This record gives sequence, structure tokens and C-alpha cells, in this order.
Amino acid sequence: MVPGVALGVVLLAGAAGQLTVWAAGNWLWNDETAIAINLRRGFLALTRGLEFQQVAPVGWLWLEKTLLYAFGVDERVLRLPSLVGMLAVLILTAVIAHRAIGRWAAVVATALIATAPMILTYVGELKQYAVEAAVTLALLLLAERVVSSLQARARWVRAALPVAGWAAVTLVAVFVSLTAVLALAGAVAFAGLALAVRHRWRDTLLLAAGTAPAVAFAGWLIHRRRQYPFMPGQADYFAGGTPPAGAGPAEILGWLPQMWTGFVTGTLHWHHPMLILTLLLAGLAALTWRGRPVWAAMLGGVLLMGVLAAAARGLPLADRVATWLIAPTVLLVVAGLDGTARLALRLALRLALRRARRPALRATTGWRRAAPATLVLLLVAAVVPAYAAPAAQAAYRQALDPLVKDAGPAALADVARQVQPGDVVLFYWFSYRMIEWYGPQHGLAPRTVRLYPPDHDNCDPQRLAEWIGDARRVWYVHGRSLSGEPRDYPQRVAAALAAQGTIAAVRTFPHDRWAGSTGSWVLVDLTAGPDPQPPPVEPSEHFHCLGRW
Repeated sequence: MVPGVALGVVLLAGAAGQLTVWAAGNWLWNDETAIAINLRRGFLALTRGLEFQQVAPVGWLWLEKTLLYAFGVDERVLRLPSLVGMLAVLILTAVIAHRAIGRWAAVVATALIATAPMILTYVGELKQYAVEAAVTLALLLLAERVVSSLQARARWVRAALPVAGWAAVTLVAVFVSLTAVLALAGAVAFAGLALAVRHRWRDTLLLAAGTAPAVAFAGWLIHRRRQYPFMPGQADYFAGGTPPAGAGPAEILGWLPQMWTGFVTGTLHWHHPMLILTLLLAGLAALTWRGRPVWAAMLGGVLLMGVLAAAARGLPLADRVATWLIAPTVLLVVAGLDGTARLALRLALRLALRRARRPALRATTGWRRAAPATLVLLLVAAVVPAYAAPAAQAAYRQALDPLVKDAGPAALADVARQVQPGDVVLFYWFSYRMIEWYGPQHGLAPRTVRLYPPDHDNCDPQRLAEWIGDARRVWYVHGRSLSGEPRDYPQRVAAALAAQGTIAAVRTFPHDRWAGSTGSWVLVDLTAGPDPQPPPVEPSEHFHCLGRW
């Protein structure tokens, strides 16, 4: 009863944290607006290449498009699939841990998922990572159930029923999740290997046959997407997520420790990568030792496919892109902790049995069932804080005050409330996606400007003057700087505008304590003449002239 109560408390706490982040309804930031703008296209157009070289599963895009069409542009509506996906990750982790490892292991694994910063972050974003993580766990659980069902069905006709259901589910899975094909390949290949070792050839064949339609469909989807352009340097965007281009075997082997360290410290937000790797390998051994080789094969196979995909520079294993591998890693680490505790207990009992007399042996049987759970909890209390404490702290901060990645939409909304007829509103050039998404909601045209070197073709004051015309006031709205430009870029734009009018007001929105992002606006009164005290900035040939972008 105690493990059940503890698991219920952890599930409620984890769900409350996720609901808090989702309910905050923070503004969409640059990456999210790139997806949101694409959702304005038709359903058929979403099956082709996306604007801004975005990559997302077609089924997930159709789901988001349906929500947008039915309920509008509210941020919470668009992020509803992310909330449902992460809640599913929380529940599925508990179910799988209970089935594969044990009751107390379910509590520990679920607690680690509930305190995973990446999980809490992407429950509140319009990205596919939450759905992909949920689909991975759902496939693992369903695959194990299918394997168990096949063993209980001796006749081919009866065995074909669960396989047909598996085929239908996996087709949907690869339609709504890009990483589902990797999870399928890893889980089915290694589960089939585990079955073949036990000479269950029929079950191996049926499982492979049921998976084949989904793999073929996923291959067609991938082929179709590769006909359209990707973002330049996409494979190298996440540092350490893939080996260098053209790397040979030696370079790939050298890349593996770097990749693993980045995954543990970045994606998981844990410490001690080598300790985590040791526990993960111990988890594979423990599941096999305890008679659960299918679970060991599937979890290990999924992780291995993630590594192989990254080594082939197909999908980086780093940062948010690796969110789908968080729960499988957590499950294996907890299995390693549980297995270590059980092995230590068995060795201790053997030593005690050798020294004790027979009456004493009978006295030990009463606490044999309670001892493993007690030892697991002691080991967890000793080891988990060493590597997972930073993640728990970051997760607490995220739930307490959900991360705002771009305050630019707040600055835009503030300007929209104050703008007067005849005013001109200019925007930071890298915020063009934000303006394209939020601008129409406030009736503002997407007029973006940028600072250029003096010899650049766009360094043309006449073209900028066409926008300003006879306006009496000009606003400049600046969102989060993501283009690698200097931190004083808003001040440089204000200094350029001060040559045409007097700065009447400036407002800088409080920046987030993690991302360092900021939103701001500047109001320039063109009727007052050039500002006698423009913002002081260091001269730079790279940011000499303000022009249209």
C-alpha cells in the first residue's frame, strides 16, 4: 500500500507542475512562431516542405492545425498536445517501471521524470518533442504486451490478431512522431533478437511482419521530406549532438564520450555522466538477470538506435531533440539501482546463511520480501541526489516561474495599446517571425529594420524614409536577440533613430533569469528634431546604417 500511495503523490505533484507551466500561457518564441505560421497553410501543404526549413511530423501538424482551426490562436490551445504528451510520459513511465522493475522503482522513476527540467520546459512549448516522448513509451509498452500475448497464443490465426492491432498503432505512431521509426527499429529488432535466442521464431516473424508497414510508411515520409530544403548546418546546430561531417570510425569513437556527457548534463540536467553510464549498463544486466530480457532488449535497443542515428548525422542526440530518450534512460538507470540493491542483498543473505544455524534461517524468511525495497530506498537516497539534485532544483524553478524565452510579444502588445493614428512601428529584423504571427492580431504591419555596414545595398536612407513618410512618431520594438549580434543592439538602433528625432520614451521588459532574453521598445518624436543626447554607443563599421530588411 505504501508504494501505491507514494506513487500517487509523485504523479499528482508531477502533473501539478506540468499544468502550472502549461497554464502560464507564455508567449510563443522564435522557434514556436516558425511552426505556428506554417499552421496557417492547408492540410495538404503541410505534407510538403515547411516555411523556415522547419521539420515536424505531418500527423502532429494536422492535429495542431485542427486545434487552431477549431479553437483559435491561444497559446494554451496550441500547446495542449504538449501537455497531454508529457502527462502521458509521466503515467507511462510509472506503468513501465512497475511492470519491468518493481513498485518502488516506479516511484523513483516517476519522480525523476517529474523533476526533469526538459520535460517541464516542453510541456509549455509548441513543439513535437512531448508527443514524440510519449509515443516512444507507448510503443515500448505495447510491444511488450504484444510479445506476451504471442506467447499465450499457440495458433497462428489467434496470434495474428494482436499483430494486426500492433501494425495499425505503429502506422499512426510514425505519422505523428519523427522519432517513432527509431524507437520501432530499436525495440522490435532487439526484442526479436531476445525472442530468437529463446527459439521463438514464429513470434519473431510475426512481430517483424506487423512492424513492416509502419517502417515502409516512415521511409516514404522521410523520402518525401528530404525532397525539400533543410536549414543550413542543421546537423551541427546542437553542439556535440552529431560527430563532425566526414568523421571516420576513430573520430566517431572519440565523439561518443562528448555526446554522452552533453546528453547527461544538458538533456537530463544531471551530474556524473560515467556514473549514469555505469548504472545504465547495470540496468540492462539486472533486467536480463531477473528474467526480463525483452524489456532490457527494447530499452537498450531504443537508446542504441538514438546513438546510431546521431552517429550517422541523421538526428542529433543532444538538448531538446533528445527528449524522447529521457524516459528510457531513466528506466534503465533506476533498473540499475534496483539491481545493484538486489545483488547486494543476495550476497549479504548468502553470507548470513553460511554462518547461521537452521532455526535462524527460518527467522530470516519473514523479512526477505521487505529487505529489497528497503535496500533500494537506501541506495536511492544515497546515490540519486548526487546526480539528479541539479535537475530537481531547475525543475522547481521552472514550475514556480515558467521560463519566458522571448519578451518581444509583450513589448509588441504594449506598443499596440499606445500607438496612435499616423504612427509608424518598426521591428527588430530577427523578430520577423514573431511579428508575422502576433502583428496581425494587433493590426500592425511587419516592417523590420536592420543595421548594416555602409557599403551594403540595404544601407539606403531613402528606402527607410518611404516607410516613415510624414509620421510624427516612430516606434522601434525589439525581441530576443538570437542572431549573435551585440547586446547593445537596441541601443544602436535607438541611436540611429535619434539622428531623426528625439527619444521620447524607452521601456525595457525584465529579462528572464535563465535565458537572458529581453523585450523593449523605443518611441521617437520626429517633430522635436534630432536628439541632443542620443544613446552613447561605440562606433562600428558593421552596424553603421539603419535600413529596411
